[in-house]
Amino acid sequence: MRISVAVATIAALSFLSATAAAQSFRLDFQDGVGSWNTVLDGVMGGLSTGRVSQPEQGLLRFDGKLSLENNGGFSQMRRSVSEGSMTGAEGIVLDVKGDGRTYNFDMRQSNVRLMAGGFQQSFTTKDGEWTEVRLPLSDFTLYSFGRKVRRAPELDASKIESIGVTLSDKKAGPFALEVRSIAAYGAGADAGDGGSDATGNDLGSVAKAAGLTKLLALVQAAELALPDSPVTILAPTDDAFNALPEETVAALLKPSGRDTLRTILQHHVVLGAASSGDVLNQRSLTSAVGQRLAVDDAAQTVGGAAIVATDVPFDGGVVHVIDKVLMPETRSITKLAVETDELKTLVVAVQAAGLTSQFGGDSGPWTVFAPVDSAFAKLPKGTIDSLLKRSNRRALTDILGLHVVPGRIAARDLLAKKQLATFLGEPISVKLVDRKLEVGGARVVAADIQAKNGVVHLIDTVITEPLGGRKTADSGELKPRSAASVDASQAAMSIYEVAINRGAGLWNDGNREGCAAVYEVAISAMIALGRDRLPRQVVDALADGLQRGQEQDDVEAAWTYRGALDRVYRQLGAGER
Repeated sequence: MRISVAVATIAALSFLSATAAAQSFRLDFQDGVGSWNTVLDGVMGGLSTGRVSQPEQGLLRFDGKLSLENNGGFSQMRRSVSEGSMTGAEGIVLDVKGDGRTYNFDMRQSNVRLMAGGFQQSFTTKDGEWTEVRLPLSDFTLYSFGRKVRRAPELDASKIESIGVTLSDKKAGPFALEVRSIAAYGAGADAGDGGSDATGNDLGSVAKAAGLTKLLALVQAAELALPDSPVTILAPTDDAFNALPEETVAALLKPSGRDTLRTILQHHVVLGAASSGDVLNQRSLTSAVGQRLAVDDAAQTVGGAAIVATDVPFDGGVVHVIDKVLMPETRSITKLAVETDELKTLVVAVQAAGLTSQFGGDSGPWTVFAPVDSAFAKLPKGTIDSLLKRSNRRALTDILGLHVVPGRIAARDLLAKKQLATFLGEPISVKLVDRKLEVGGARVVAADIQAKNGVVHLIDTVITEPLGGRKTADSGELKPRSAASVDASQAAMSIYEVAINRGAGLWNDGNREGCAAVYEVAISAMIALGRDRLPRQVVDALADGLQRGQEQDDVEAAWTYRGALDRVYRQLGAGER
């Protein structure tokens, strides 16, 4: 990008944000409804539908069909707003025309973030009639998983970061809600006329003002929705997209390429709103797909792309314009290992253990400590041949399990840990020896090799024993462990969160078998983790769910496993408090 273009970009964005900041909070949908997105009960396996559209200028329409099948029953539309844009507000006023059903207005604030939770207040519509609905902030109640939160803080207008409307009245059938305006009212908020949007500063407006037409078109084509929490967008210029091969862009725009396109776009999103100073003050950033982007302060680059315009606020965070498209690694851990010459023995071992599919596709994310071929060569003669026998599959799985940790952990984050809970719940040590990182007694010889579903660190030795040893066959007791203990509850909750994230996605894609498999593996890992370190009732609940699920078909098993996981997660969370 030429300097003159960069300067023009900065000027356009700065003017836009300055104009937006001067406006009061009001949405009247004169410039479209593109910043709204839907959240459906499909995340839990439900079948409800919902969409947001603009039948005419100045009108938002939220419609769909509520289904109670598969324990579903909610449809929601929501959007982010700039934190601070409602400061001084005493309530929200809506101009709506409904269908006689009762809806919830939802608001979330930056310092109270809960899973499946937010501040809610219900309102009832009149079928076919326009009505004004006034919702005092003092009447909002905090809910999580549909339950009222005890000792909840009051809703703070200055910290509101997203708003939404939810239908969950347990009545199956079509619904439709039309909205002409949403505005704040009160001593510090002006709910009068003027202003076409609460901030006039959504990502679409920013992209248009900056001439980032290619980025905007691809975001719309991918149907990409940003998270509710603030983000940093690394926005490639049109020239950056034009530099890509035409056949690459054409493939991404096809239905078959949509998932890859979403992954590429998400690789330009970093959670948290970071100024250019904050960005350049770090060695690397983690994109929304979990992969690392190297930062070079001297060269003013992120992920190898030069920053050409900085610090432009929008409703959901901040934008920095870059001159190159950032391409993430799209190979799975399995495919990456197969294509790495130093990992041939590991690939054979993983295949023999039947774990190939576990680390392929969209499972994970995982951190894999991958022994190179020379590491296997150091084992006693005949060990590999013995482990590869079908009769020794359990022993091989136990050893391979010591090399896998749930989550994506970079080498620099490993340095802050003393030990890790592995895939099967066994602990392994982490330490520095002669200024070299060692994990489970193996030295890391190459770190932070990115994969689509995790990160790989190459090690020079095969890990054969967990920290403190395994249970002995005669006594069933654990050999003494080091004084540092594994936070088993936190590790189990992490396994749950990874499993639900992956399993729900597989279910929504129609892959019931894959969803059940992910949940089954998660339960098995949590049981192994909890042998002596989780409450007995937690382990018993997991074991009961596992046994019942293994006697059912994939659909029933997925629900059984999910129910067991949810119950245990709530138990562990209650234990933390």
